[in-house]
Amino acid sequence: MKNKSILSLIIFLLGFGVSTTSCEDMLTPDMERTAGGFRGNDTVYFYLGIMANLQEMIENNVILGEVRGDLAETTSYTSDSVSQISNFERLPDGDNGLLNRAAYYKVINQCNFYLANVDTMVMKNNIYYMRKECAQVYAIRAWTYMQLVQNYGSVPFITKPVDNANTGWEKNPEAWATADNLVDLLKADLERAHAYEERYGFPNYGNLNTGSVQIAHKLMVFPSQVVLGDLYLLRGKDKSDYEKAATQYFEYLSADTRQVMGMSPGYSSDMVNGVYHYTPFARSYTTFVVSGTSPGAELLTVLPSAANSFFGKVLTRVPQMFGFDISSSSSTGTSENDKGETETSTSGRISVQPNYKTRQIAPAFGYLNLCADQIFVKYKDFISDEDSELEYIDMGDARIAGTVANVRTQDAGIVRFIQKFATNGGSSMTSYGSGFNFRYTLPVYRLRQVYLRYAEALNRAGFPQHAFAILRNGLNEDKLPTLMLGVKYDDSDPENPKAYQYYYTETEPNGCFYIGADELRRAQDHPEFMNFAIGNGWQFNYGIKEAGSSEIIATDKEKRYVYGPVVAKRVEQEALRLGFSEEEAKALAAEVWTEEMDNPATGEDEEGEDGEEGEGEDDDTPEINPDDYEIVEPEAPKEANPWEITAMETLLADEMALECAYEGFRFYDLMRIARHKNNDSNTSAANEGTTWLAWIVSRRSLDLKPYAEPATVGPLYTKLLDMNNWYLQNPVY
Repeated sequence: MKNKSILSLIIFLLGFGVSTTSCEDMLTPDMERTAGGFRGNDTVYFYLGIMANLQEMIENNVILGEVRGDLAETTSYTSDSVSQISNFERLPDGDNGLLNRAAYYKVINQCNFYLANVDTMVMKNNIYYMRKECAQVYAIRAWTYMQLVQNYGSVPFITKPVDNANTGWEKNPEAWATADNLVDLLKADLERAHAYEERYGFPNYGNLNTGSVQIAHKLMVFPSQVVLGDLYLLRGKDKSDYEKAATQYFEYLSADTRQVMGMSPGYSSDMVNGVYHYTPFARSYTTFVVSGTSPGAELLTVLPSAANSFFGKVLTRVPQMFGFDISSSSSTGTSENDKGETETSTSGRISVQPNYKTRQIAPAFGYLNLCADQIFVKYKDFISDEDSELEYIDMGDARIAGTVANVRTQDAGIVRFIQKFATNGGSSMTSYGSGFNFRYTLPVYRLRQVYLRYAEALNRAGFPQHAFAILRNGLNEDKLPTLMLGVKYDDSDPENPKAYQYYYTETEPNGCFYIGADELRRAQDHPEFMNFAIGNGWQFNYGIKEAGSSEIIATDKEKRYVYGPVVAKRVEQEALRLGFSEEEAKALAAEVWTEEMDNPATGEDEEGEDGEEGEGEDDDTPEINPDDYEIVEPEAPKEANPWEITAMETLLADEMALECAYEGFRFYDLMRIARHKNNDSNTSAANEGTTWLAWIVSRRSLDLKPYAEPATVGPLYTKLLDMNNWYLQNPVY
């Protein structure tokens, strides 16, 4: 019989699967066994054991990230464990099936053992071959600490291996890690990891056999630059942190020309009484974005699930909570190898079937109404780009079909099921729930997710218009406006005529016309994270919003999803949420954009100058001699309006919801953005971020459009005004 898969070896060689109590963060007897036999120049199975223990904590981390957010709600079939977390009940660690801090520390302690023993100086074929693996362990440990901090707020920080029960690390650690200091604690490790990655690349152990599909190990690597960018973004204490985060993301995205590719959202159409009716379907989104077992356009880092216990750890808890009944099967077969010998092989398969009576987590109105509020645009009777009119369809964001599926049940009518982990590649309306397939990976990083975090960093660094471009157009030098220098000659004082220099922009068709001269000038000072030259890896890039709002949203003909009116509307909405009067809110929005403005982003409202050198409109006007004028240098570029930044940040939060809903990131995204708002309040409200998070989460179950009835809040609002309630309780020792 063939050997079991490498996933199975992970479990059986280094499983550490012993139960713990609520105050037991280490399996200390096993830790002694683990340290024994470790060889610093041959650590592959120890490294893969770390990956196995990541599997032990990832499912809880996904659930904790979703049930506390604004996109998910409980049902009448929800267990006490899920309901308690959803309602932010602060139970002692271990008193709830979703609370297990020990699982995170198992990963960290394994990393500590590895790093304490690995020999990064050993060479083979003149290559320090252990350094690729070592870099991954640094990145995994940092990522795991980040999850702990996001969930618990303040946690013990240890880098030395724990091999007995008497170290006292729980009460007297090396430091207490928080969102404010975690990047300082881990920065040196991640910078070393990146240096190793640049020199030696990533480890590659081929394909891992889940029993059903092969998953490339390349898809399981943690990019150190993205993790470091996340840590700077999490802290977000000042503009410098956002610039450093943007630099890490930018360099990662540039290195391998990681581009957001074009994708048409799927929909079907039917003619009824001479009118087309459109229905989104799931195939385009689930195939392109969600599915996949090898590196491609979208998936960056995943953790795998085995098809049954024969092959290793089976990760089915998340789809089960989303309402899918799980069944696992196996089969054996024989084949003849090249030597004429008969070999027996085993395979497995996980089947999923929607069952509304086991559905503990459902899409909330917060998600459904956000989708419905989006613009969907297409060509009407397409002839050509120039000759076709646009048509706006009242169907919202098409990604809803690949995220929450409509299922026709026998006795409950049509019920929506979250399908990010049990996908349906066909129609969004199925006959009694057929056609769903188990997803054998849990996401850690996706390309669009990294781009959205890059946009988040750019926005807070003072570049909201470039952040908007990531949503609408995509970034590369061909789409950006060209910065031009114009001159305005002033003869009003004959004794001292002056030539005023000023900057304006010229834009290519279907480009980012809304990026103004001031922002372009400031961008020139930051080539470390804003050099979008094609030769620098920025070749194509489509707008992320295209995935849900059609492939033509970036055309110049499309006038609804445009920076000025969209951001101004959100400024007004945010001001009303914060208690400003309607008059005050409209005045703040008018500082960003009004219909009377021709196009302030391009400079065309500069008295019609557009770079003209002041010549008259007829031949009788005397020719200007520039030497007769005193040159006045352009004013320093204006900084971004702080209200634009806070409004743009909420638009990015919306897109994070539309793109990455129910993948385990939502509450962590909300917490991080709330910290930004608190650290850099744009509205003179010291707790702007706190009230924003409390407001958006507490309204998740209210059937309201986004920002409708801003004074209305849900029952969780008061509880979430206390930031202590955002975090889980650490174990008590």
